[in-house]
Amino acid sequence: MKFIQTLCMSALSCAIFRLAVPANKFSKQISALIAGVLLLTGITALSGAEFDLQGAENSLWAEKFGAEISQNVNEELRYKICSEMSDKIYALLSEHGICPKEIHIAVNISGLYSIDITQVELVFASGERAAAAAAAEILAGELSPEIEIKTEVKE
Repeated sequence: MKFIQTLCMSALSCAIFRLAVPANKFSKQISALIAGVLLLTGITALSGAEFDLQGAENSLWAEKFGAEISQNVNEELRYKICSEMSDKIYALLSEHGICPKEIHIAVNISGLYSIDITQVELVFASGERAAAAAAAEILAGELSPEIEIKTEVKE
């Protein structure tokens, strides 16, 4: 019974990890890693053996590897959030006839469940001060009050 529990928990953990990692250029490597973990769990549960992964070399390797994966996931997530948010802002402002030159989104990812958009900056061409003010007013009504809205007119 313990074998089945161990295998099911491992499969569930691998599935959740697979869902949390977006599809990207590392998808084959992540799939191989998940398959390896699942296979190792099955062999361990069958044999009753225990593996000590807390050795100094293994611990440093796991820490570096985990930090590298976490950084790649954070960058992919940050890029996806920024591009989707800027597309939505462009669409919203274009409905009102406003078209900024650039939109910059500041995203803070401080944990798995802590993702915050902290700032939206709109860049307009010279002579578009009225459009910048109107855009800030539109976004203030649509976005959360915690998100800082900045406008810049490049002269």
